[in-house]
Amino acid sequence: MNSFENLLLEAASFTPRSLQEPNAWCGHLPFAAWLMRTVKPKMFVELGTHTGNSYFSFCQSATEANSSIRCYAIDTWQGDEHAGTYGNEVFDQVNEHNQTYYANFSRLLRMTFDEAVDYFTDGSIDLLHIDGLHTYEAVKHDFDTWLPKLAPGAVVLFHDTNVRERGFGVWKFWEELQARYPANMEFFHSNGLGVLQIDGASDQQKLAWLDADSGQQQLLKDYFGTLGGRQLDRFELGQAKNHAANLAHILADREGQISQHADALEAYQQQAQVFTQNVAVLQHDVAQRDEQIAHQLAELERYRAQAQQFTEQVNALQAELAETASHRDTLMAEKESSTSLEATKPSVTGTSGKD
Repeated sequence: MNSFENLLLEAASFTPRSLQEPNAWCGHLPFAAWLMRTVKPKMFVELGTHTGNSYFSFCQSATEANSSIRCYAIDTWQGDEHAGTYGNEVFDQVNEHNQTYYANFSRLLRMTFDEAVDYFTDGSIDLLHIDGLHTYEAVKHDFDTWLPKLAPGAVVLFHDTNVRERGFGVWKFWEELQARYPANMEFFHSNGLGVLQIDGASDQQKLAWLDADSGQQQLLKDYFGTLGGRQLDRFELGQAKNHAANLAHILADREGQISQHADALEAYQQQAQVFTQNVAVLQHDVAQRDEQIAHQLAELERYRAQAQQFTEQVNALQAELAETASHRDTLMAEKESSTSLEATKPSVTGTSGKD
């Protein structure tokens, strides 16, 4: 078994550490692992990284192959009309993964492609992956801008060569490049991936499998198409497992909430029972109070009646007393009048026969 076949077998066992949505690049991860071992670049640059599926597959492959390499991911991590817009959470996740596994040779450049190009020396990049805005004008501009930075015989990758909708124009520019650079091939699965080698490669650098007459291209397309399909199946299975785990977590949370609600309901029911008992006691007390009040009101009414009767008796006695006093006064007045008359009568003396 030659080294070409050995590298193909090694690519089949590639298992990415990081797989995130979107999954459009997942079908090309085994090819990325194989390409890093085949080309052995000293510098790799990716234009458009998003969640890092492609970039981290190259970085991981370089680590597993013990390659001496420098890797650069260039992106604003703000999105565009094709990828959609997103917040800092995407960059934070990519940066955390990069710092954890690849910080010794990989760097993220958060800027536009045009801003980054001046930070690279002409003829320094061995492997370039272009996966930014996918309009014809944008991808042509990116390639033309970065072409001077490519080393002789450098390999360039173009993703989404098989997308012909939503304003994508990579396919059109790729057709132009195929006519300009005969050392090329295209995978049609996972939205398509164009691979070309620019001019100036030495005999040792030339990639024979990019020659359409080599007989290897169809083998590679079939092989990596099959591996890519399995990688997509693995991704979808992982997503399904994650979804199931999330559902299980949500279910556990809901069950915990239900348990808490059940405990709270039981406590409320106990409180309601105590409250009901207290209400019954209070109602009994109120009923007793009502009876006492009714009895006291009856007693009060009886006392009022007695008081009324007493008042009437007092009034009668007072009237009788007044009448008695008046009668007494009349008698006294008569007596006084009689006494006065007696006092004013002349005295009557007796006469004798003697004078």
